[in-house]
Amino acid sequence: MNKYLYYLTICLLLLVPALSNGQEIRDAIPGEIILRLAQEASIHTTLRSLYTRRPALSNQINARALGQLHPIYLLQFPTEKVAAPDMLQQVRQLPGVLAAQYNYEIEFRQTPNDPNYERQWGLQRIGMPAAWEYTSGGLTERGDTIVVAILDAGFDVAHEDLRDNVWFNRFEIPNDGIDNDNNGYVDDIVGWDFMLNSNNHSLSSHGTAVAGILGAKGNNNVGVTGVNWNIKLMLLTISRVDQIISAYEYIIEQRKRYNDTNGAKGAFVVATNASFGQERRFCAEQPVWGGMYDLLGEVGILTGAGTVNRDFNVDEVGDMPTTCPSDFIITCLNVTPKDELFFSSGFGAVSIDLGAPGEGSYSLLVGNRYGPFGNNSAAAPHLTGAIAMLYALPCKGLSESAIRQPAQTALLIRDAIINGVEPLPALQGKTATGGLLSLPGSMERLQSSCQSTSGELALLKIFPNPASEKVIIEYETPDFEPHDIRVFNALGQLVFRNGLRPPSFTVKREQIDVSNWSSGVYVVVLQRGTQVVKAKFVVH
Repeated sequence: MNKYLYYLTICLLLLVPALSNGQEIRDAIPGEIILRLAQEASIHTTLRSLYTRRPALSNQINARALGQLHPIYLLQFPTEKVAAPDMLQQVRQLPGVLAAQYNYEIEFRQTPNDPNYERQWGLQRIGMPAAWEYTSGGLTERGDTIVVAILDAGFDVAHEDLRDNVWFNRFEIPNDGIDNDNNGYVDDIVGWDFMLNSNNHSLSSHGTAVAGILGAKGNNNVGVTGVNWNIKLMLLTISRVDQIISAYEYIIEQRKRYNDTNGAKGAFVVATNASFGQERRFCAEQPVWGGMYDLLGEVGILTGAGTVNRDFNVDEVGDMPTTCPSDFIITCLNVTPKDELFFSSGFGAVSIDLGAPGEGSYSLLVGNRYGPFGNNSAAAPHLTGAIAMLYALPCKGLSESAIRQPAQTALLIRDAIINGVEPLPALQGKTATGGLLSLPGSMERLQSSCQSTSGELALLKIFPNPASEKVIIEYETPDFEPHDIRVFNALGQLVFRNGLRPPSFTVKREQIDVSNWSSGVYVVVLQRGTQVVKAKFVVH
């Protein structure tokens, strides 16, 4: 919330001057605007309104939907007939338009690095050996296949240490030329290349290296290992903002289908990785892009994002997407093997949540090769991989809650990541937490609250009994849906009632103040539909 209030202030103070001095149009793709409509609005009605105001543009604008779930479109317009700032202003004033922005190319966050750093030092530093004693990733307790989506410049899908962990769309029949799962993409067997509008990915060492840190096949006597030994990587090739939005729409639809069908369709995507961005831009300048992180979060998806590879304070200068205030994005900066902030990494005590190993990492390269990889592009997949690992913990109730309460569960995972960091002096004042990503710390926080179970309706314990000031009632329920708990006195009069939703990650417990109650015997009644259980306690 602090992050949100901070950037609300930034928006009020800086956004209007930015628009007036032309900063918003810097590096924008000529003739392209992205807009998001209200859910009930029509793009055809919106265009008619625009044509009424600007007759010279009639039938001159191409509108392309960037997804199927949300009404988000790329508008392409003739720059010789209208200036970009005028067009953006006109579009923002149209009825039904929630947000509008320019389209941009984005940069990927990796530059050449020193090959003499210790190979894969980062996995040791964030405590992966301890984490692997509990799980090597891949499956939730209830058997859901954990998926992470990687948006990047391209991938070597056939790499010997990657191919076994690449996500396969089981609802699409390979190479039959039909959109079998009706998601708008034909033969999207291993994700999609949004740059080429193809089911064959462009080759990129950058994307391949990012995928390797996050999820190279582990314990297979080949090459390196990822944070997750076993996981499925949904690969999505992008290079521009409109493609990012289309990729996010693709991901949201996959996870929404999974939630809605209890795993019968779609994919259990828990996180996306952002080893890319756009420097010197605040999230307020990119409202459609920035708004996607809350839409991802609504279905239970977090994003791990690395900040800019430049030595400046992003709180003051701006960076995308790491200045976005959404609670569903976790941001990191690049830490070296010496526990130092890398000299060419961005930082920010508000925008950047924590540090993660980056410089001197070692990962996959195109063509079954391996080599050094670094900067914030390497830091981000350490973070995103950690998010996925937490979903694989043997944590009672976690996997059920991830389907029933996806957004709340994602925020609990975020809390475990943020509050489980290892304090690091070099990051004090440079990040919001002042700490380094720590899997043992995050696991400890999550495990300590993973005592909740589901079982037959029961009242397990009432204590103290007799009670004088308060009574604590521990109970069991067959699920985490709302239940009704009531207390009656010896005359059968109702003295307490609470409709409650049992918590997913703590002992199911109700505490009642009885300090003003009359002495005597009381009856607790726990009810779920027609099921009822009762127990007695005494107040003295």
